[in-house]
Amino acid sequence: MRRALGPMVSILAIAVAGATTGCLIITDDNETTDGGTTDPGDACGGVPVSGECVGNKIRSCFVSEEFDQDPRVVEVDCGANEKCVMGVNGAQCEPTGDCYEGTSQCKNANTLQICENGAWVDTDCGTDACASKPGTGAVCISNEGSTGITLKGHLDYQYLLPNKELTDFDPAPVTEGAVDMFVTVYDNNTGEMLGMALTSVGTDGKSPGDWEMELSKAVSEDTYLFFWPMLFDDNGNPRMAIAKAESSDAFHQKSTEYWYFGFEICAKGSGECGATDLGTQLIRIEDHSGVVNIYQWLDYGIFRFEGLYPNVKPLSFGVFHAPTNDFDCGNCFISPQGGGAYVTYDKEKDLTDHFDTSMCISGTPSNPTMWAKSVINHEFGHWAMATYTKSPHEGGPHYVNAASKPGLSYSEGYATFTGQSQISKGPSDNDPIYFTKKKGTTFWVDVSKNTYSGGALQMPDPNGPIDQYVNENVITSMFWSFWASANAVKPQSLGEAPVFSTFRSQRLLGGQNRGYKTVDFIDYLDAMTCENTATTAQIDAVTSSVGYPWDNQPICP
Repeated sequence: MRRALGPMVSILAIAVAGATTGCLIITDDNETTDGGTTDPGDACGGVPVSGECVGNKIRSCFVSEEFDQDPRVVEVDCGANEKCVMGVNGAQCEPTGDCYEGTSQCKNANTLQICENGAWVDTDCGTDACASKPGTGAVCISNEGSTGITLKGHLDYQYLLPNKELTDFDPAPVTEGAVDMFVTVYDNNTGEMLGMALTSVGTDGKSPGDWEMELSKAVSEDTYLFFWPMLFDDNGNPRMAIAKAESSDAFHQKSTEYWYFGFEICAKGSGECGATDLGTQLIRIEDHSGVVNIYQWLDYGIFRFEGLYPNVKPLSFGVFHAPTNDFDCGNCFISPQGGGAYVTYDKEKDLTDHFDTSMCISGTPSNPTMWAKSVINHEFGHWAMATYTKSPHEGGPHYVNAASKPGLSYSEGYATFTGQSQISKGPSDNDPIYFTKKKGTTFWVDVSKNTYSGGALQMPDPNGPIDQYVNENVITSMFWSFWASANAVKPQSLGEAPVFSTFRSQRLLGGQNRGYKTVDFIDYLDAMTCENTATTAQIDAVTSSVGYPWDNQPICP
């Protein structure tokens, strides 16, 4: 059973065993240098990028973005209590039983279920009630009366934005309320959790960042307040959390510590200080508030897509970041073919949290991605593709002003479109400028004009084949034109639902590729026609505006 623990270990307890030795990496933010096109062909001897099960291993073809790295076969061991299975988007590790060891859930109001040896075991709560809470999972809770002791406060964090000239990040920080952060109050002397809450998103009369909790006893000089960038499901299990990166190797996918931010409640020597309102707590730039900035965008994205696709179970993901760490992939999403990510927060008790997928976010002064909202949300877009629609499973080098393989440009274009639509207030009040700083150099792409900091983007050949190589940012600009009602090459004002519902169409999920060997933008346009989410006139307007050779010969299921 889970129990809430102190600041040096996780608030969670899921015992999972397993090791990974490789992964399929979907990277990155746009590269800053112009480049040509390459096609690695079948360099992995028939091993698919989407992976295959070989015994209890995932074997897949890893295709790097770097021109000096050849495609290679990598293998991932599923854990002792896991098995390799083929999912919608390829090979992945799943528990051999119904659940991961130690997880818990409420079967009904009075029955607790705990996973033992891969099966759910019922426990009658008796006169108590079963309840699921972040950090504790499902537990039987006594129906005792209220203590009447409450504690409240407000959490702010600082972050940086690009300067007006788009030459760097403005060093003057912006302050904002931090929402959906997990809050715990912990007695360091007794090892007791006194209360927990979430910072408000700004509903029910509260401001974003407000929090309030009932305590089991009054606070004292031994009581501390902690904020955790962790999101939980309805059973109190982790959906997304940020862990401290231990390696620059994106294959690592492991950590022994989650990020947290601690505050003293009472001054030493004060005894029981009777505090009830702690006012505002601030996580500053120098406190590594970039971690909070990453979490805020990912948390927002999860709930945005949950609203778009309410009946789809999302993949969980762990996020790895450290202020002194640059990943060898730059910034990347690790798909389920990587075997999942693990955060072992209590070695003594072998307590480990398992995540289906992971993200790697660099964070040094030359690569300050924790402030690059376009990149953070671009990587989220890769997660959204793996979770909600069909991935082309195509890797390789790609550059800001060069055409790339149709599947790769579709995947990257989707990720950038998802990211820019996410940082926008809406289709009519949008932000079309992708901005980042990489290896000390800042650059931007304006998807509303098909330009970038170095000039104009390479356009498609209108007289070329439908499976021609295409610039990924031009793919983004076409998605953008369908979605936006302003600031686009050819705005069609379709908005959220039509554009994103198309990604769940049977035309895309069913794998009916046309023109190219894997899913690409042509298949998306076919799906728009098949699902009647856009008219032929709208598709023609968008594609002809950039010279994309749409032929209006869709294949429908």
